[in-house]
Amino acid sequence: MKRFNRIALALFSLEMFSILPVLSEGGAPGDSETLENSFFVVDFNRKTGYFKVTRKKEPSFLLHAVSRVDTSLGIRATSDPDYQRSVEIQNLKDKVLGNGQRMIVVCRDEKKQIDLDLRISLYDTRDAFEIELICRNASDRDIFVPRVKPVNATGKDNGACVFPGATTILTNGKMYYDAGRVLPLVPGKDVSSWWNVCLYRGEKKPGLVIGYLGNPTAMGEIKVCPVSTESSEKETGRLDLTALSGYQKEFVLKPGATVSSDRLIFQFAPDSFQALELYSQAISELYEVRLNPTIHGWCSWFSFFGGITEEEVLKNAEFAARHLKPYGFEYIQIDDGFYTAFGNWEGNDRFPHGMKWLADKIREQGMKPGIWFAPYVIHSGTALSNEHPDWLIHNPDGKLKQVHPYLPEGSPEVEREIPKRHVLDITHPDAAKWLSDLFHAAAHEWGYEFIKVDFVDWSALAADRYHDPTVTRAAFYRKGAEIMRQAAGSKTHILDCGPGNVSVGLIDSMRIELDQPPCAWNQYYENPPSTGPAMAKRYYCHGNLWINDADHLVMMYLTTAQAQAAASLIGLSGGTVISGDRLTDLDQTQLEILRKILPSYGRAAKPIDLFERDRPEIFALTVSKPFGQWIVAGLFNSDAQNSVTKKISLERLGLDSSKTYLAFDFWKQKFFGEIKGTLETRLEPSSVCLLAIHEKKGEPQALSTDRHILQGALELENVEWNPQTRILKGVSLGPVGSEHRVYVYAPDSREPWDVGWYNFRDYPGYTVKRIESNIIRVHVRFEKEPRVSWQINYAEF
Repeated sequence: MKRFNRIALALFSLEMFSILPVLSEGGAPGDSETLENSFFVVDFNRKTGYFKVTRKKEPSFLLHAVSRVDTSLGIRATSDPDYQRSVEIQNLKDKVLGNGQRMIVVCRDEKKQIDLDLRISLYDTRDAFEIELICRNASDRDIFVPRVKPVNATGKDNGACVFPGATTILTNGKMYYDAGRVLPLVPGKDVSSWWNVCLYRGEKKPGLVIGYLGNPTAMGEIKVCPVSTESSEKETGRLDLTALSGYQKEFVLKPGATVSSDRLIFQFAPDSFQALELYSQAISELYEVRLNPTIHGWCSWFSFFGGITEEEVLKNAEFAARHLKPYGFEYIQIDDGFYTAFGNWEGNDRFPHGMKWLADKIREQGMKPGIWFAPYVIHSGTALSNEHPDWLIHNPDGKLKQVHPYLPEGSPEVEREIPKRHVLDITHPDAAKWLSDLFHAAAHEWGYEFIKVDFVDWSALAADRYHDPTVTRAAFYRKGAEIMRQAAGSKTHILDCGPGNVSVGLIDSMRIELDQPPCAWNQYYENPPSTGPAMAKRYYCHGNLWINDADHLVMMYLTTAQAQAAASLIGLSGGTVISGDRLTDLDQTQLEILRKILPSYGRAAKPIDLFERDRPEIFALTVSKPFGQWIVAGLFNSDAQNSVTKKISLERLGLDSSKTYLAFDFWKQKFFGEIKGTLETRLEPSSVCLLAIHEKKGEPQALSTDRHILQGALELENVEWNPQTRILKGVSLGPVGSEHRVYVYAPDSREPWDVGWYNFRDYPGYTVKRIESNIIRVHVRFEKEPRVSWQINYAEF
């Protein structure tokens, strides 16, 4: 009966979608092994070695696919005639994805070279399936395995991935300097992505993420190319699809040893946003991600670069303690420039008292010390380089590997460089201990509570071969993260500037965008890896995989409007809030802008137009409190030259288009007005309109404050309207010695000539005044306590 149902389904699909070509797996009917659940049907043909996956809600999905491995003995595939293929179905209990069944395809090599195990898993309650390829050296000698391809469904093999209606693809980048792209799917145009891709069909239409569930072994890439056909691409949706799990050029697979492609998931969802979020949640649960508190602090880099001094660090620490600590500002992080040499991390002559002394001084100010390391880069001439050259990475020819952040090894400039830059090889046990000792000393002897790890792509991940040649690049990097975490301890905050998909579960924060000195408007919006585009394209990672670090807020090169927009971006990211200005040079306006994003709310705003442009400009964050719920919407103009009009339906912001809403403009401190159906506003060049949007209730209600960009999320403990007494009561929170204003909507409009318009009503700790026809301002002063109760008595007012 099940077989009949599948045949009926196939015939129905072919009838309804006759535009799709018939791609046969070949072989006789009895050669096919089937695995099925309520979402998918998997067919593997033992005779041909090809497989397909059909999604029951689609005409078809993965057709005539094969798994491949590149080796020093040649390219092998599950379809090779030299394989004896058998299939086993096992019950599956996955702690994250749930119960299900797994098809295990065993390919035994008659040549006695490479055996392959292909594993395809279905889950009872999840609209997703998973593929993993495991390779085993069946020979009696070492074999180089630079890469495997767990999924290869391309026209060259008469295969395809079919996803009709897909118009747009979201890619990911290797690390911070490449945040990925939002690109149209163009027939014949290849698209490559690291780690994962998301296919977009349209708003409120089913979405798909194809991605690796973490990468402890391989550097995962996804390659997609829409296929040109006689029918329109929207109708057929045929794509060439390859998942590539990269190791390195001379990764050695020993006789009897195995290596995994890492787990690749195909996650479907009602829309593309949900697909991204389900994907990141699965990785989070798989790696049991537990994150230390978010970093709020100062970093020396953008103000001083490599010229930072001990004296400047302490000046900024003193200023931060006095002016910013009460708002949640905690850390003072010393960046690049303090050390004697790469590999000798003691302080140089600009840090004469040493790094432990400086950490103690920062702590005396009531702040927490942080430090920057490039732990894998080792200068020639250091004790480590001179005494232990065997602890460094060597090229296959036996020479010490020389690296540079921008130039290739062997170029004249690199050859002339003095000192030369080499790379620590932690597959050597003594080098691993050196790394462990460094992080233990920094955290437990010097006293640094926050460590930033940088310069990894062109050092640790640039090797073709390690001291232990059986370690892959990804495994090397994860091993390093494990060493750092164990040595520094579970409470030390680690910010990684590397491939977070490899180190997930071992780090706290991940740098997500490219720093672009001098950190003017280009840093925040003008390029695909700028702050705004990066926080949009990686919003789904935040809080699940790591805390997003959208890098520094630097206002010294920005206009006030640009500074407000940049601060809004960082605040809406939900992640780290790190100032890169010389704090002692901030003017009062800049200082207040910085305070208004402290502390971070912790949740990332949703990029509403993520799939519409490569630099998304509309973000929305739902704030839920016991006393109410509202949307904070950020509408940005990334153009530094021209004004624009932004228009968006309230429904896209997650609101009911049939209801009326009240909006307040945070930066203008002005009532925006009533809105229904559509939100429209005019934006000046490189600026933001940041609105708090509340459903209109027909009663007095708090709309906004001037304290924090989320306008009540952190600084309002409670607001309550009593219709019997006609009193609105509220409780505000703030640092002692500070003040803020609460803006309340009053449905009983008053005109300017009413006497009440001009009156100030003073009470202990606060003042009440009507400032617009429908807006009453409560000016709250935290004179002695960090908690002030206030009320508006409408009978008196």
